[in-house]
Amino acid sequence: MPGRMTLMGLYTDVALTAEALDKLPLLGLREEDMSLMMGVPYTEKMLGRARIWERAPWAPILGALAGLGAALALTAGTQLLYPIRVGGRSLFTIPPSLVVIFELTMLGLILGTFLNMLWKDGFPSTRPQYYDHLINHGRIALLCTFDMRYESDVRRAMMDAGAERIDEPKRRPL
Repeated sequence: MPGRMTLMGLYTDVALTAEALDKLPLLGLREEDMSLMMGVPYTEKMLGRARIWERAPWAPILGALAGLGAALALTAGTQLLYPIRVGGRSLFTIPPSLVVIFELTMLGLILGTFLNMLWKDGFPSTRPQYYDHLINHGRIALLCTFDMRYESDVRRAMMDAGAERIDEPKRRPL
């Protein structure tokens, strides 16, 4: 079985990149075998791709629920462990508890969002990654991993789509 190789094509325009993304699946490349690196956050629609549905909201929601649970345990637990009745009021006073409940719920939401971002971005990455310094200067890099037998076809498809440069990238520490 032939080995796999990776090619990186650098494009100057979003339309050219979208054209390459349309041509490469005709050669048998899967969506999972192609990835984009860019300095500007282009949407899927700008690149002519299908919308990607992420499960990103679940981690912040779970973080907020954990924060809410911790806040309720803290406020109710404190009032149960140290019962102080002031002026004949009930043991559980809602208005002062709302501040603590809100703050800890937001803390859980923020921590869930932050940890989700770290997990989705694979951060911190200590392994060398494919990269080209021209991405910082407005180029869009299309990275394709495929069977070595199709190298000439993939190169031709990328060149026909308007790639500025096509080469086999080297892994570099970032």
